Amino acid sequence: MYVVFARKYRPRRFEDVIGQEPVTTTLRNAVRTGRVAQAYLFCGSRGVGKTTAARLLAMALNCKDGPTPDPCGECESCRRIATGDDMDVMEIDGASNRGIDEVRSLRQNVRLAPAHGRFKVYYIDEVHMLTEPAFNALLKTLEEPPAHVKFIFSTTDPQKIPETVTSRCQRFTFRRIPDAGIVTMLEKVCADEGLQAEPGALAAVARAARGSMRDALGTLDQVAAAGQTVRMQDVLGVLGAVDREALSRMVDAFARQDVAAALRALHALLFGGTAPEDFADQLSEYLRDLLVACYCGPDDPMLAGAAADAETRKAQADLFSPDQLTYMLQLLREARLRARRDTTGRIALELAVVKMARLADLLPLAEAVERLAGSGATDAGRPDPPPQRRPARPPADAPGTAGSGASASIARLKERLNNGARAAAKPPGAPDDAPPPFSAAPPAGVPDRKFREMMSCADAPETAREAMAEGPLRTAFLEGEKALGLNPVRLERTAPPDGGPEVEDQAPPPDETEE
Repeated sequence: MYVVFARKYRPRRFEDVIGQEPVTTTLRNAVRTGRVAQAYLFCGSRGVGKTTAARLLAMALNCKDGPTPDPCGECESCRRIATGDDMDVMEIDGASNRGIDEVRSLRQNVRLAPAHGRFKVYYIDEVHMLTEPAFNALLKTLEEPPAHVKFIFSTTDPQKIPETVTSRCQRFTFRRIPDAGIVTMLEKVCADEGLQAEPGALAAVARAARGSMRDALGTLDQVAAAGQTVRMQDVLGVLGAVDREALSRMVDAFARQDVAAALRALHALLFGGTAPEDFADQLSEYLRDLLVACYCGPDDPMLAGAAADAETRKAQADLFSPDQLTYMLQLLREARLRARRDTTGRIALELAVVKMARLADLLPLAEAVERLAGSGATDAGRPDPPPQRRPARPPADAPGTAGSGASASIARLKERLNNGARAAAKPPGAPDDAPPPFSAAPPAGVPDRKFREMMSCADAPETAREAMAEGPLRTAFLEGEKALGLNPVRLERTAPPDGGPEVEDQAPPPDETEE
C-alpha cells in the first residue's frame, strides 16, 4: 500500500526532528535523567512536529532498551507506537472526544496497568476542543495520576486551554520550521525517491509551506505524481502561486513608472487563475524580501528561502528607498483587506498597482514640510499687497420677496434703539435739540449680549434674515423693544420658502412676549 511522504518520512529519532532542537534536547535529557513529568503540553502551528515528538517520547519510555533517549525503532513496541497501533499509547482526537463522558471513561481506564509496556501514554490532540466540564473533570487525575500514566497534550490554540490545566503541565512551544530546514528535508526526499528538481522549485515549495513540514512534503508528493522531475511550472500550478519572475517584472515596471505594463501584468495574473488575495500576499512577500535586503543585505539568513534570487534582489533593492517599500507594503495590505470585501477584488488591487507605479509623483513628507517652511519664509519677506476695495453690499431685497420684511424691520429697530440710547445718555439740563453723545453700552434693561446682536444685524442683512427666519433674534428684538418701552415691530408679509400663501408675521403684545 502506498504511504504518503508525510508519513513515510516521519522522524524515528529525536535528532531527526528538524527545527525543534530546544524541545528535543530537553525531552531527551528528561528521559536520560529520569525526570519525565506526568503531563506535557505541546503548542505550535500545524505540521511542526508535535505528534512526532509525542510518539518519540512514548517510544523512549516503552522501548525494550528503555527508558532511553534514543529508542531503537526496531522493537515491537517501537514499531506499534510508530504506526499508532500500540494498546498502551492511546491517541485521542480532542475534537471528536470532547465531552465529559469521554473524560470519565478515561479516568476509569488510567487505573488499569499497561498491557505490555512500562507506561500508559494518553496523547490528546487538539486538546483545546474539550469542553469546560471535561477539563474540570480531568484536573484531579492530571495533577496526581498513577505512576504508570503519562499525559501528552497538543494544541494549535493554547489560549483556549484553562490555566488550571496548563499549570499542571510542562509546556513546550514548537516553532515554525525555517525554509532552509524544509529545503534540506525536501532534497533528502528527492534523493531517496529518485526525483530531479529544477532550480528554485523546492524553495518555492518551502515558501508556500510557511514553516509546516507536513505541508511541504504533501506538496512535493503531489508534484511528484506529475513526473520524475519537480518542475517550477508544476509547483506553481499545484500551489496556485505566482511565478517570481512575473513578480520581478512587475516590480521593474514600478521602478520605471510604467503604469500600463504594471496593469497588464496584473490583468494577466488575475485572469490566469490567481486569486486577488494570493497575489497580494505573494507580492507583499516579494517586497518584504526587498525591504530586508535594503537593511540587512541580499544574502541575509532571513532570505535563505529565496537565495537563488540574491542578485535580482540586490539590483531591485537599490531602485527603491526603504520608505517607498514600506509605503508599497502598506498599500498592498489595505488592498488585500478591501479585496476581501469586494466581489472581485480587482479594482482594489488595480488602484494599489497604479499608486505603486507612480511613487515618484508622491512628495515625501519631509520635503513637503521643507517646501512649506521655505514658502512661509518667502512670504514673510514680501511687502503687503495694496489694500483692496471692499465690495459693495448687495442691494436690498425687492418688496414682496422673501426676507425683505425682515431687513426693513431690522433697520427700523436699529434706528429706534439708537434714538433710545441717545435719549438715555443725554446729560441733565441739555437742550432738546442737542444730540447726546452716543455710547456703545446698551440702554438700561437691555441685556448686553442681545444688544450687541441687535446692533450688528444691520451690518449683516443676510445673517439677520436667516436669524429672523429661525426666530432666536426676533425674540431678542422684542425683548429689547419692551425694555425701551417701544411698540413691537410689525414685520412685513413674507413668502414661505415652500411657495405657500403669504403669512403676516405679527409680533405678540409686550405682555405676552417671553422674558
